[in-house]
Amino acid sequence: MSELSFTPEEISAVKELVEVAVALKKSGTLGLLKSLTENGDKLLETIAEEKAVLRLTAIGNAALEPLRGMEAEKVNDISTNVEELVKALLKALAETNPKEVPRVGMTAALGYLRDEDVQKGLGFLLTLAKNLGAVLNEK
Repeated sequence: MSELSFTPEEISAVKELVEVAVALKKSGTLGLLKSLTENGDKLLETIAEEKAVLRLTAIGNAALEPLRGMEAEKVNDISTNVEELVKALLKALAETNPKEVPRVGMTAALGYLRDEDVQKGLGFLLTLAKNLGAVLNEK
């Protein structure tokens, strides 16, 4: 039987591979990967049969279709704006309890217009409406 011979670079690579395996084991990811490997066909079959997943995939594909023909710079702008908007919406939702929102009449609504935060939110919505209308008029 011949003796194995490794270069220092190969030994270093094996050590790094072992470190990665240990980290995957500690995090539980190794077990998940093993399970996916052993049961991947069943998992894919289950996903393929799930109507909600198929519907979500169809909606996601339809939503992403316009991005395929769009300039890369515009896609980057959309990505940044969606991230900022979702972050702002989630923070606002965290501060807003729907069960505690007061009823507001016309006089109170006009009073809200003096609030800088309301002005900023309305400014965003009106700017979005203007840009949406401009795009819709291009058709």
